[in-house]
Amino acid sequence: MAMSSVRTGSLEIRHLLAQIGIERFFADYWLKRAVSFDLEPDFFARLCEEIGPLDISRLVGLANGGTQAWVANEHIAHSVVSVTSSNARQFFDAGASLYFVNVPMNAITRPLSAFLGAPPERMLASFFLTPGGGGASRHFDAHENFTVQLTGAKRWTLGETAFVVAPPEGYVFGSHVPASLVDMLDERNETSRRSVDLKPGTLLYIPRGTLHETEAGEMSWSLNLSYGCTMWIDLVCAGLRRHLIKSERWRGTVTGLKNADPASQVANMMPQLIDELRMMLADPKEIDLLCLEFFRSYDSRPK
Repeated sequence: MAMSSVRTGSLEIRHLLAQIGIERFFADYWLKRAVSFDLEPDFFARLCEEIGPLDISRLVGLANGGTQAWVANEHIAHSVVSVTSSNARQFFDAGASLYFVNVPMNAITRPLSAFLGAPPERMLASFFLTPGGGGASRHFDAHENFTVQLTGAKRWTLGETAFVVAPPEGYVFGSHVPASLVDMLDERNETSRRSVDLKPGTLLYIPRGTLHETEAGEMSWSLNLSYGCTMWIDLVCAGLRRHLIKSERWRGTVTGLKNADPASQVANMMPQLIDELRMMLADPKEIDLLCLEFFRSYDSRPK
């Protein structure tokens, strides 16, 4: 984990965590539990200057991931509608929250990704505009979140620890459950909850998998810096595929499995495939090579 100070213009990323301390943050909170604290006033002022005008039309035009209207009330758990510069204001005036996805803020995201030791393309800056009384339904995310309150006030209600540890996908309660989460959503996982009130200049860090919901006490702008992390399983699967695709046997066409019972499927699997995989996993040199390939793949992705 990179701990050095990273400077961009007048912003020093180390000041992002100055109030709590860098060592304490990584020891007690990073990937573990949520924490909130106030940014240094000078740093917050420079951050707002770097962001520029908080204007709906401007941010709709900048958002590389598009702009969404989030609708949630007593009748609708969570509905997402893509909006444009021509109708975004209408949705907001009707009570929807606006989510401006992936707004280029390289002077903020690139130093932060370097500080965390994360690939820069996986660190995104997005913005939320929430009307008074609006907010987000109960959910958890599949990425690490840093939220900075820019204007207004917002109350977050969140779990003390992760509801699902390191989830492969995010989930909004009441919506369709993704296949990858079917065996992970257990209400018994929910821990005690607490409320955190954010005001301008407050930063809130929330680890992936932590349940949270929000409500704005007044019109509220906030900056969300999210790290869409790479899972170890992603590296392993990619490395195994690169290794096994060199084998004629593993490139073979799968046949004879339709309508077969599980016992027959196992019996019909090519013994050579199993033997080949066992030999590879039993050879320490092959495992070391695979590990090196995993990290080469990680380091060689486009920056």
